[in-house]
Amino acid sequence: MPGKYEPWEDMLRTAPADEEVRVEVSKLAELVGGLPPSARTPVWWANAAGHPQALAWLAVGRRAQVNLANGHVVFSPADKVRSRPAFLGQTSTPRRTAWGLPPIMDGVATLDALIRRAGYLSVTAAIAEHTVFLDPATVAQTGGHPVFPVIRDMLDRGKLRSLPDGRRVMTDDNTTPTWAFLWAARRGKGVDVQINHVWTESQSPERYTALWNLCVTPAWAAKTTDGSNHPEVRRALHYRSFELYGVSPPGGAPSKPDGYDGLRWAPMPEPVASLEGEYRSRLRSAPKSRMAFAAREIGWLFSGWVPDHSIPDPRQKVADAGT
Repeated sequence: MPGKYEPWEDMLRTAPADEEVRVEVSKLAELVGGLPPSARTPVWWANAAGHPQALAWLAVGRRAQVNLANGHVVFSPADKVRSRPAFLGQTSTPRRTAWGLPPIMDGVATLDALIRRAGYLSVTAAIAEHTVFLDPATVAQTGGHPVFPVIRDMLDRGKLRSLPDGRRVMTDDNTTPTWAFLWAARRGKGVDVQINHVWTESQSPERYTALWNLCVTPAWAAKTTDGSNHPEVRRALHYRSFELYGVSPPGGAPSKPDGYDGLRWAPMPEPVASLEGEYRSRLRSAPKSRMAFAAREIGWLFSGWVPDHSIPDPRQKVADAGT
């Protein structure tokens, strides 16, 4: 092992083998005469044998968990490091599934172990670093309203429907919120990415295409943003959205989760100067899209929720050609 980090190994060898060792990053830097700039990132603290610094704690049977926000590192005995945090409901006995059989795999624990091996402090930290929100200046142009009158129905897409309160909506899959987000970002979708809802409730037209309720992640991370398996990720996304846009569903503003200030988020696309102009340009170039259909037939945000006849209707061209 390179000699630079030998003082860390010596320090850890003298500690009780079955106890955690908590050390300030500044103290560790002092012991080895300073750390490189890359030590300011979680990846540098990964428990990877290919890293000379990691060999200092791996050689004595420990694993590191760094909290850069609080400026400390916890070196845990390797046999006591849990692959799944206690706040996710870890138990000593695997949870039984149907017919009383043990599960073939715990996907939550597997993801957590993978993320930590990559050097992140938690799944939430990894998801935050790969989650893109729109610039607040772009979203502010919607006034907190949805863009299109749409709700989700995977089996009956592109149909008009009346809600119990009399409002008309169009049914769709995730296509309309996806393009509402991407057009506002002035970006294409990219490979293996997914648009996610920060708050679900897909039957709410107020939220389904609201830009303050949308974010994008790689597809591998998308599963953590819905359901109950990763409540800590959902809490972080809720607060991030509220922090950026000042909007949340009825029931009160979300509270800031513990450790939130230590999260690093993916960069946002540059703001769009005229969101309405951007959308109108896209709708004119895609008159057959379900977004254009909804805007023409029942209206959208920038038509005041009345049918927008300025959007070309390809059916009319067919009718004109037949006369």
